[in-house]
Formats: sequence, C-alpha cells, structure tokens
Amino acid sequence: MANHVRIAVQLLIVLCVAHLTVDVLATTTVSLLPTMEEHLGLEKGGFLIGYIIWRVADSCGQMCFGYLGDRIRLRAIIWAGPLFSLFCFSFIGYANSPISMTILLICGGMGVAAFHPEAATTAGNLSPKNRNRWLAFFALSGYLGQSVGPAYGGWVSDTFQLQGLTYNFYWCLPLLTLVGITLHWFSNEQEQQIAQSGNADNQPILNSTAPAPAGQMALLFVGGVFRVMPALGVPIVMSYVLTESTDTVKGTVASYFMAGLGIGGIACAFGFGSKRQRLTLWLPALLTTVPVVMIGYASIDPWFYLFDVIPVAELFVLSLVAGILQGVAMPIFISYAQQIMPAGQRFASSLTMGVTWGTGTLVFYAAMAFFQWQDNLKGIFWFFSAGCVVCAVCSYLLRPISDYKMPSESEPEEL
Repeated sequence: MANHVRIAVQLLIVLCVAHLTVDVLATTTVSLLPTMEEHLGLEKGGFLIGYIIWRVADSCGQMCFGYLGDRIRLRAIIWAGPLFSLFCFSFIGYANSPISMTILLICGGMGVAAFHPEAATTAGNLSPKNRNRWLAFFALSGYLGQSVGPAYGGWVSDTFQLQGLTYNFYWCLPLLTLVGITLHWFSNEQEQQIAQSGNADNQPILNSTAPAPAGQMALLFVGGVFRVMPALGVPIVMSYVLTESTDTVKGTVASYFMAGLGIGGIACAFGFGSKRQRLTLWLPALLTTVPVVMIGYASIDPWFYLFDVIPVAELFVLSLVAGILQGVAMPIFISYAQQIMPAGQRFASSLTMGVTWGTGTLVFYAAMAFFQWQDNLKGIFWFFSAGCVVCAVCSYLLRPISDYKMPSESEPEEL
C-alpha cells in the first residue's frame, strides 16, 4: 500500500470513529420527546415547538458552517464541535424549563452541525476517484451510531431518568480526545508527505465538473427533503403511537430503522449503485413506499429474540427494510451534491446532511399537527409514502453526472 493511501485510510478510520460517536450522542434524544415533555411537566405535544426550533437551528447551522468551511480552514471543528455538543446534550436532564432545554438542545445541535460538513467533505476528498465508496463508509459509521443512539438513550432514560445522560462523559470524552489527537497527527503526516513528494493525486479535483443549474439544485433539494422524511419522522411518530411501551422499546424502533440505513450504506460501500447513480437515487425511494405505510399498522409483538436480547417483530422488520432501501442511496445523494457543486463541497454536504433535514422537520411537524388534529396520527404514514414518490420523481429528473463533466474529462459516467 502506497504511503499516501495508508495515510488516507487512517484518516478515514478516524473520521468514521468521530461520526459514530457524534451520531450516537446526537440521537440519544430521538425517542425521548414524550419523556422530555413529562420531565418538564408539559402535556402531550407541549414541547414540539422547542423540538422544532432545535432541529431547524441545527440545519441552518450546518449551512452556515458549510459556507464558512469552503472559505476558512476549520478542520479542528471535527473534534471541537462534538466536544461542545457532549456538554450540552448530557445535561438536558437538569433543564427545568422549556426555554433552558431548548437552549441546551440548540447549542448541542450547533456542535453537531459544525462537524458534518467539514467531516463529510474531508472524507470524500481523501479519494476523489472513489468518492461514493469512501462517503459510504463515512455515512455507514453515522448510521451505526444512529442505530445505537435511540436504544441507548431509551435505556438510560428508563434506568437513570434523563439525568443519566451525564454518563455520556465516561465513553464519549475519551473517544473525542482520541479523535482530536489522531486527526491532528495523521493530517500533519499527510501534508508532509504531499509536500515531500509533490504528488497531489489524492487531492480533490474541484474543477472536474461544471456547476449545476438552479433547476437541478431545486430537484435535488426537494427530493432530499422527502428522502429524509421517514428517517426523521418514523421514530418520533412511533414514540407517540407506542405510548404504553417503555422508552427502550420506542428507541428500538428507531434503532432498527437506523440499522437498516447502515446496511444500505454497506451495500453502497461495496459498489452497489455507484455506477448507476440516478437509478439508485430514484428506485429505492419508490420501493420504500410500501414498508413505510405498513409500519404504522404493524404489530409490535415479538416473534422471537435474537441472542435472547434483541426483539424481532413485524414492526421492527418493516423499519429495517425501509431503512435499507433508504440507506443504499444516502451516500450517493451526498456524493452527487458534492460533484455538481465542485467549488462549494462543504456547502453541498450541509445541504444534503443538514438543510434537507431541517426543512423536512418543518414539513413533518406541520403534517403531524394536521393528523393529530384529525385524530388520525397513523395516517401520517401515507404522507410519508407519498413523500417517497415525490423523492423518486425528483431523483428521476436529475441529470447524470456525465452531463456536468468538463470537456477535458475522458471517463464517462454510467447512469
């Protein structure tokens, strides 16, 4: 293995460990909204506004950090941002008012928002010729974190109440410290190796593609909003539907969904869909329409237990399948955006990993309020299904990457 390749692989591993840690931390509260409302002495749905403000601020923060990152070197933010989030998220159990809890969530979200654009762009640029595969590994680590986070958060809440989230310091602080040290070490080693060899083959090729027109960016954005809708909505809706269940069970639903995203990411990492990007962007989204609807009406009674611990039920299996169908396209979605915005890759990453989630949050909560008003919360799963169709149509209308290639490029992009 060439020296520069070895260093790039080491940096990718560090970024994956960081992403795993950040997403475990960021998703511990995903299934705890009803518990947070109970902790604050609010009625059902009483903290929705605070939750919405948090998610939207998080997404806007990603866009701002992505914009700044394209102009200012902010590599240290890969470990400093999550460290700040650790302090904020770990103390939400000590917030005694909706305002203080919202502030803690917003501040914690800012640290997560700072991490994602810089880390995703760094991962993709470690090997521009294998951008899809390297981003798939990076995304996979995040999905693994998201599959652990909700169940972990639910278990902590059931066992120690919300104040127990301070136990995050025992495992998260050492990992983030290790990430900061190794990232600094390997980054310096990479820069020295490039300076000595004068070889920039492993550096990003920023001008290999022309910028996309506004219409294509609009399609990518609208499709992205509805692409993430099930991922952000299903865990929250089920936390209200399963009111009689424990926080651990509610978190398990989210964990199955996120585990599915991880399995899809593994498939992408090993080449599935990387040669036919548009097909991978629209077909799985269309196939997701069926399991997403069925989730709302599925039984939670376990069929059996894996290793006598992990419950397997109709609801969990459908969540897993829906997650797999979505997960296989997520890394390609991020990679596609980076390729059609060659001069603003961090901004592109923030668009696909942040702004779409924030906008999707607003649309989701508006839909949730409507279906609650109709006293038919399960009807929102039909809305999720319709959103998957919208995503598929928008993705189908995207132009192939080969249409954006500069004339100097000789390798065509397969559809």
